[in-house]
Amino acid sequence: MLFVEPRFFIFFLIVVTIYWNCKSNQSRKLILLAASYAFYAAWDYRFLSLIVVSTIVDYIAARRIEKAAVPRHRTHWLILSLVVNLGTLFIFKYFNFFSQSFADLMNYFGIDVGYNTLNIILPVGISFYTFQTLSYTIDVYRKHIKARSSVLDVAVFVAFFPQLVAGPIVRAIEFLPQLDTVRYFSKVPLKACMALFLIGYIKKTGISDNIAPYVDMVFQNPQLYDAAAIYSAVLLYATQIYCDFSGYSDMAIAIAGLLGYRLPLNFAAPYFAHSLSEFWRRWHISLSSWLRDYLYISLGGNRYGELKTYRNLMLTMLLGGLWHGASWNFVIWGALHGSGLSIHRLSQKIRI
Repeated sequence: MLFVEPRFFIFFLIVVTIYWNCKSNQSRKLILLAASYAFYAAWDYRFLSLIVVSTIVDYIAARRIEKAAVPRHRTHWLILSLVVNLGTLFIFKYFNFFSQSFADLMNYFGIDVGYNTLNIILPVGISFYTFQTLSYTIDVYRKHIKARSSVLDVAVFVAFFPQLVAGPIVRAIEFLPQLDTVRYFSKVPLKACMALFLIGYIKKTGISDNIAPYVDMVFQNPQLYDAAAIYSAVLLYATQIYCDFSGYSDMAIAIAGLLGYRLPLNFAAPYFAHSLSEFWRRWHISLSSWLRDYLYISLGGNRYGELKTYRNLMLTMLLGGLWHGASWNFVIWGALHGSGLSIHRLSQKIRI
């Protein structure tokens, strides 16, 4: 179910009516969870079990991490969360890619090996909610937040439908405190939310969806077009991907706002950035900040000398590329951005 489908408007009207007519905070959270599960099940109910398993594992792991008296026990429970969540993501999104890539590499060296592929489809939104739920256990492990005693709170956080399938990636430290108090409709910025949803809707359906056919036509057969047409297609693709992604984020933020919840800003005029580093502070902000705080800094960040800093930048962007898609195109894309960020950092140091 997409935000631009007629059935979503019917779905949301029903949800928001029931939600705001409930008086207790607990009943509203139950409505949100039921609505979120129904929203995801509308795509494929079978994969709803993955979200449920992830929720239960991380709820238990976080509680155990907080109660553990021995440091290594805390680490063991964090590892369990990482293995379950990243393992599930690997099986569904990356197994076939790595299996085929390994076989191709062996064949290149003259070693004839076969490879197995899994006949499965990629669960929608798995990359988003995996990173989201991991932020909960990691932040509990780092003692940035307390583990929740209510499994309902964790379940609503993981499955909250406005951002479930396409972000923004919401962190537990940002969202869970909002579950502690009753939301009031009188405090909802109704006009601002409606305006933001309309802006996102126009970006997605009015601009991105209308640009896509031309871009696809040129990219599928570039040999049929002259340089001007190809250059135009490249520029239009940049517009298409921005309007598609930022438009959906705008609608997600607006929908959450109509329910009384705040989601983080995800785009801030990225094409007006003056450098690649600034671009990544403006583009898909929830992802780039997640990669910075949970991957780049965990690898050591810039604390252990320049060479390791460049290594950490490259690894972060390579994994960021793979997060976007399981193909060598995305690996190369990540390598280019990692190289660009390293060059920018080096140029800044030379300038200083």
